[in-house]
Amino acid sequence: MNVPRNMLKELVERKLWPIALVLVIALVAVPVLLTKKAPTDIVTPPSGPLPYSSGATLPAISVQTAPGNSNLAGKGRNPFTPQHVATTSTTATVASVTATPSTGTVATGAGSSGGSSTSSATGSGTGASPTTPATTPAPTSTTPAPSAPPKPAPTGLSPTESYHVSLAITTANGGVNTIDPLKRLNILPGKQQPMLVELGVLQGGHRVLFAVEPGTVVSGAGTCTPGPIDCEIVSLKPGQTEGISKQTSSGSTPVALFSVNSISADHYPSAAAANKARQTASDAGRQLLNSSPLSALSLFHYDPSVGAVVDLRNLTVGG
Repeated sequence: MNVPRNMLKELVERKLWPIALVLVIALVAVPVLLTKKAPTDIVTPPSGPLPYSSGATLPAISVQTAPGNSNLAGKGRNPFTPQHVATTSTTATVASVTATPSTGTVATGAGSSGGSSTSSATGSGTGASPTTPATTPAPTSTTPAPSAPPKPAPTGLSPTESYHVSLAITTANGGVNTIDPLKRLNILPGKQQPMLVELGVLQGGHRVLFAVEPGTVVSGAGTCTPGPIDCEIVSLKPGQTEGISKQTSSGSTPVALFSVNSISADHYPSAAAANKARQTASDAGRQLLNSSPLSALSLFHYDPSVGAVVDLRNLTVGG
C-alpha cells in the first residue's frame, strides 16, 4: 500500500494529478466503449441486388494532433535531480594516558633501508608496561596528533626515574591507536608487519629514536641517519608526524602515520625499581634487532644507567 500512496503523494505535490485522472478515466472508458454490443437493427438489408458504387467521396475525418494545455502552475523541475547533498567529516584525536615505563638494550648490525625524512641523526626513549599496537595498518588519511601541546620532557633522569613515551599510530580502518606507555623495542605497526623498532629516548629527553627496517620508507618531519635517502634511524620530537610506506618493485605503498604524543618521566620508590623499569624491553624487538643489517645501530647505544640512548657520534676521545 505504500507504493500507491507514495505515487499519489508525488502526483499531488507536483500538480500532475489532472493528467493522471484523465488517463485513468480513459483507461476505464475505452475498454467499456469497445466492448459495448452494437445494435443490429440500424441497417436494413436491401431486397434487391447490391448497387454499384456511385463514385461519391467519403466524408473526411479530422484528427487533432496538437497537445492539450495542462495549465500546470509553478516552475518546472527535473524529478531526478537530487535536492540535498549531505556531507560528513570525521576527525580523530588522540588522548594521552599515563602508565608505567620500561627499557632494555640495543643490538648492532650492518646495512641500510630507504627513507625520505630530513637531515641526519638523534634519538629515542624508553617506555613502560607492555601494550599491543595496531596490526597491519593500511593507508589512511587520518593524521595522529596530540590532544594537547606536549609538556617539555625532562633533560635528565634522577636515579628513581625512567622515561615514559606515548605514541599514536593510525590503524587499518582509518582510526588512531594510542600506545601509552610505549614499551622500549616495541615493533611498529605490529609483529605481523615489522617496519619500525622503538629504540628509546635520546639522551637529553627531546627525541625518540626508531630503527627503520629494510624495505621501509619513511617520510615526514623526522630526522634520518645516515640521511633521507638511506634512512636507518629516524628520530621524532613530540608533536611531529612521520609516514611509513612499504617498498615494492613498482614504488611504495603507504601503510600508516605515527607521531610521538609526549615524553615524560615516571617516578619509582627506589633506584632499584627505576633501574628494573629501565631494563624492561620487548623480546620480539630485541630478536629483530639482533638479526638486523642496519649499520647505523652501532652509532646509538642504550645505557640503562642514563635511562636513554647515547649518540656515540657526540663522544670525543680524551687524552
